[in-house]
Amino acid sequence: MKVRVLVWAVVCLFCAAIPLLAQDKPIKIGVQFIMSGKLGGYGQNAERAIKMATEEINAGGGIMGRKIEPVFADTQLKPDVLAKNAEKFIQEDKVDFLMGPTSSGLAPAFSDFARKHKKILVVTQAAAPELTGPLFHPYVFGILSNAMMHSRAGAYVVASMPYKRWMCVGPDYSYGHTSWEMFKTKLKELKPDVEFIGEVFPKLMEPDYASFIQKVVEMKPEAVWCPLWGDDAVRFIRQALPHKLFEKVKFAFPVGAALETVVPLGKDTPEGILMASRYFFTTPDSDANRKFVKSYLEKFKEYPDYMAEETYAGVYFLKAAIERAKSVDADKIVEAVEREPLVWETPEGWKILRTQDHQVVEDVVWGETTFSQKYGFAILKNIQSIQGEQICRTDQELREVRANFEKRLKEGK
Repeated sequence: MKVRVLVWAVVCLFCAAIPLLAQDKPIKIGVQFIMSGKLGGYGQNAERAIKMATEEINAGGGIMGRKIEPVFADTQLKPDVLAKNAEKFIQEDKVDFLMGPTSSGLAPAFSDFARKHKKILVVTQAAAPELTGPLFHPYVFGILSNAMMHSRAGAYVVASMPYKRWMCVGPDYSYGHTSWEMFKTKLKELKPDVEFIGEVFPKLMEPDYASFIQKVVEMKPEAVWCPLWGDDAVRFIRQALPHKLFEKVKFAFPVGAALETVVPLGKDTPEGILMASRYFFTTPDSDANRKFVKSYLEKFKEYPDYMAEETYAGVYFLKAAIERAKSVDADKIVEAVEREPLVWETPEGWKILRTQDHQVVEDVVWGETTFSQKYGFAILKNIQSIQGEQICRTDQELREVRANFEKRLKEGK
């Protein structure tokens, strides 16, 4: 009898230990951005922000008592590398969630991988609006303002300005083309007499912009929409300076106010260029933002860029979503988030995630460049904040874009 009681007690203890062991298991996030080469700063800043958010959350007891453990990989901007990293995340690392990538050109493949494996993908850098539009599925969450939102915001900013003759100088891949098309559509709606006189699309990481600069000189636009970013924007601006292009033509860079652009340029940043950013560290003047900037600066000896803040916010999105669902199960999180909009606080302000397309609703900040002696690089002046509700897709637009996509699929296009 005593033996049977002892055996039963051991069995009970073993069974009771199972949920405790599961509870002790860390929540793993498989993270991949571009972390090397000329554009590697985007991923490196994201990695810093994830580590910072992870330390904060873990120090506070984790998420439902479980620690966060990020697993990092470099996409190298190569589709085959992204696919290999993604498989490793699932097969070897056994991650619970996915985050990334930087490039909109790689994002659809990573999103499709997440759908097939039923893993939630948190998109914090890739700006392709297709992810939460025609390519939407329940496991993808866009927690940054996308290219459509930036383009529409830019159209609102310039619509009241006198410029009518526009052209584009943008990177030759999905982001560049989408940014231009979205900008044209909204600006034409707001200012019917506008003219679009030309476009040039240099390849990503183009070393020599001479022919593209000459094209702008020849076409004589009043203004240029320029969705070049990072090191590409730096090279273009430096090569255009001797032509005094920025004194003759108004330029608008929808992601130009990234520190990856203005810090390397320093005093070379022309005065008065229109630039936007998903986040700029000098705004808003809030406790949350001041604390974030102070902590980041003390830890890494530089100011946080938008890719750092957005990715930091992505980790806190996961915390908010898991705590609402009281589970790390992807389907339970989807159900919980779609029940009503999810709102969580970030350094740039409160973010609201819509239920119908898992797209964040947030304002877009535009301003004009001005050199700051305090910081040693250009910051933004005359800041305008375009309201998120103005620039997101309406429900009708969402239905139409998805219906058109389904139609093209059926037609084999």
